[in-house]
Amino acid sequence: MAFLKVEQEVMISFNAAEDTAELYTADPVMIRKMDKLVEENPEQFSGKVHSTYQGKVYAKKYFFPKRFVSIRTKDIVRNVSEEQREKAREQMKKYHASKRDKET
Repeated sequence: MAFLKVEQEVMISFNAAEDTAELYTADPVMIRKMDKLVEENPEQFSGKVHSTYQGKVYAKKYFFPKRFVSIRTKDIVRNVSEEQREKAREQMKKYHASKRDKET
């Protein structure tokens, strides 16, 4: 069962009395992102299945410190020189090469 894009919502809620925020989502992309955060940071993020349909999960709730919630006031535009861009490119090549070396 595929949901319409408009049904793939994400809602974040928290209140002034508690330190925990709750994120509800029926968006498969957000579920994957949040599941990865739970896996990588189980001490700060937790999740549970909220809704299923025909045995498949279609919505989940996640819990995390509300201090992690932020709102940007504008897009960040970075002016990067060609030299900085090349340096970053070389660093990423080294990073990916070291990851490949560890896997083999």
